[in-house]
Amino acid sequence: MGTAFAAQAQPVSDATPSNTGVTLAKSVAIQAGDQATLMGANVPVRVNVVLKMHNQTELQQVAEQVRAHARNPLTDNDLAARYLPSRADATRVYNFLHSNGFSQIYVSKDNMIVTAWGTAANVQSAFKTHLYGFRRGKQAGIANADPVSIPQSLSDVISAVHGLRSFQERGVSGAKIAATTQGNVTWKGKGAPGTQSTAGVVACRECVHAPTDFPALYGASNLAPANNQVVAVIGVGDQRNTNYLYQTWASNYGFGFIPLDVIYPTGYTQGDYEAQTEAVLDVDAVATMTGGLQKIAFYSAPSTNLDDELAAVTAAVNDNRSTISLSFAATCDSDIGQDLRNSWDQELWAAVAKGITVFSITQDYGGYPGCSNNESSTGFPGSSPYVVSVGASTLYNTVDSYSTYDHETLWTGSESGPAATETRPYYQNGVASIVGSMRSTPDFVMDGDPNSGLWIVTGGYDSSGTYQTQWAVYGGTSLAAPLLAGTYARLLQSGIPPYFWQQTFYDIGAGQVNRTSGDCLTCYNFLTGGSNGAYSVIPGQFNQASGWGSWNAGALATGMQFQR
Repeated sequence: MGTAFAAQAQPVSDATPSNTGVTLAKSVAIQAGDQATLMGANVPVRVNVVLKMHNQTELQQVAEQVRAHARNPLTDNDLAARYLPSRADATRVYNFLHSNGFSQIYVSKDNMIVTAWGTAANVQSAFKTHLYGFRRGKQAGIANADPVSIPQSLSDVISAVHGLRSFQERGVSGAKIAATTQGNVTWKGKGAPGTQSTAGVVACRECVHAPTDFPALYGASNLAPANNQVVAVIGVGDQRNTNYLYQTWASNYGFGFIPLDVIYPTGYTQGDYEAQTEAVLDVDAVATMTGGLQKIAFYSAPSTNLDDELAAVTAAVNDNRSTISLSFAATCDSDIGQDLRNSWDQELWAAVAKGITVFSITQDYGGYPGCSNNESSTGFPGSSPYVVSVGASTLYNTVDSYSTYDHETLWTGSESGPAATETRPYYQNGVASIVGSMRSTPDFVMDGDPNSGLWIVTGGYDSSGTYQTQWAVYGGTSLAAPLLAGTYARLLQSGIPPYFWQQTFYDIGAGQVNRTSGDCLTCYNFLTGGSNGAYSVIPGQFNQASGWGSWNAGALATGMQFQR
């Protein structure tokens, strides 16, 4: 199939932009089979300009020391004094964007990201590139037709310009609806789904679960509720209905309502409900596992583009949220440009250095998700060594109780495997013979098979404009990550200090495998089998399909106390 090029829109100008400044990114070369349409001058475009951090190598070393418990986390003042760009630097970028016609300009609290809304004409004026509406296989979005450049006068402060290559750098939700809910799933009893007594013989082993089941299944019900904790959830779009859907769900199960604080760090489009179900799943899953919170802080990005999500994560880091759950990811980390990886890395260094833990999904497309290199892959940013990478399992209860754990296998949709460009972090050195030279994902799994998933309340507007709600069952890695984040908040409530805990997690796992850690021989639920097509579970040890397995929260809380 030949190259398809349709010049259906009026270009910004017929002249090739002059790149007399500093080039930050090459143009996207059109390949056979691509579809590219030159964007019109007035087409809306949003950019995220990332500023340069000072003393990056030193900050990376500090982050490593914090997660190895060799030093205390940094304060905001520590970061600002030595590592972050100044407000004057951010003002220079703000003025540059404003002078080129951008509006709705947001500067992050740490001065790391300046977000601006504009048009294709504004992009050409500021960054000297035309833009395509672009499709390559399953990837669709926009692409820069010319090199992206900035003035020489700003080369000392600007690190990258994102938002001009969204076709390749777009995250997607990891939420999957249960196939059975499209047929004849029945509730366990009257009232809310899943509220039937667990006494006697249950109807299934691979069961759809009520939220009241999960804390007991994962050993968290004997821990105190996380009433003094705040969990940050990263979402997308207009969240005006999320509170209502969450309250409807919580009241049906008799849960105390956790305050939900919705923040739009870089604006949003009213009526954009594309990710409403993902938002409800995340909030419900966090509430399920925590047993209570001071609040859920929901940071909503204006799109699923990974640079927009980075701006939302940055806002949560700036607000010192010790626990962050992220359920959007690119399917193939191998397709992500190094400039975007670098932008994520420097923000995640700051998060780790402050003692903040980010839980991020691997994604839901199995061992071979259709990446450009036709190899197995994992999701991004779940491939980063500075997040806890979360895959998904199929959870089985016992024959006599919906809320009693029996075993888990790997959910076939769970992505896993080595990162494309991230080398093996030191905390994986103990499993180097298994993972090889690259960062292996996931670190852990939790339930994510939609057919053993969670009942939630979803909603939407019908053709008459009336808002309708319904019960549905959802899973995916988007269930697994907030379940784990909520469990972690409960560990913090039990007295575990907020650190980025990878080294301890891996030490505990090694002790359990070798039976050398008497306080933590049941901390993890090693999976009993399963495969995603590329990797298979090896029972009783760390493996590239399921990492260390899932958490037995009560035992893990005790074990982590001994690791301090």
